[in-house]
Amino acid sequence: MDYKALISNRKSIREFKDTPIKQEQLVELEKFSDSCKKLVPNIEVEIKLLDNSRDKVSEKLQNIAGYKGNMIEAPNYIFILSEVVDNHIENAGYIGENIVLKATEIEIDSCWITFEDSEKILDKLEISSNKNISAIIALGYEATSYKKKIVNPTKTGESYSLSNMEIVDNDTSTRLGVEEIVYIDEWGKNIDAETLAERALLDAFNYARMAPSTLNRQPWRFIVDGGKVILAVRNDEYTNTYESKIDAGIVMLFFESIVRTTLFDTSWTLEKTDKTYNIPSDYKYIGYCNI
Repeated sequence: MDYKALISNRKSIREFKDTPIKQEQLVELEKFSDSCKKLVPNIEVEIKLLDNSRDKVSEKLQNIAGYKGNMIEAPNYIFILSEVVDNHIENAGYIGENIVLKATEIEIDSCWITFEDSEKILDKLEISSNKNISAIIALGYEATSYKKKIVNPTKTGESYSLSNMEIVDNDTSTRLGVEEIVYIDEWGKNIDAETLAERALLDAFNYARMAPSTLNRQPWRFIVDGGKVILAVRNDEYTNTYESKIDAGIVMLFFESIVRTTLFDTSWTLEKTDKTYNIPSDYKYIGYCNI
């Protein structure tokens, strides 16, 4: 997949046509989902693709899924079921967003669905499993189309020639620049775009900052430490632990995919290092990626 193009064109849809998704598209997406790369390879997951007209998903999940219980109605839904172990939610975020990007590639629109109680969903949909629901994604075709806008150069100090233009859904949606989300050696020590470009990391961070996040909080911060990139994610009153972990999984996918495209094969390690990096208490250390 062309991750740069897909990340740039990715968008979240709130209103879908009632037009069924073409069968050949569903087959392709299901095939991809079944073999989708994991953030944590040894976590057992199961992917279920449900048809709303047949399984009455939106009707059954009204008041128990969706923003404040307002379930989004779509032709199809992807459910990611996972064993409950360390990092299984981050893993679901990573897998789910990879499926979203594949859907984007084959011209299926999508939206992440929020929820709180896996057991209620399993019961309502009559799914018998020893795994928990760890992610739900609505799929279909956008009811009304709109054009994305390109606004605001990334903040790159004096060197605007190194900046990518920011792609957003509307004029009011803005994103932090790379110099605001990336530190060098320790927390608070900002790195400049020239240094990131010299290390061939500017692209990876530019695309990572385009990752979707709950309420567009952009909660991720990175620390470049020699041959490692450290990820920390903010905890605050605007989101819950589940949402923060999904956001972490998504941004790890974006960063890793661009490094794989532009540099070499790499992956995230979700373990502590022997350094603290002076990460503040309102941020949680997630893991590191070798570069």
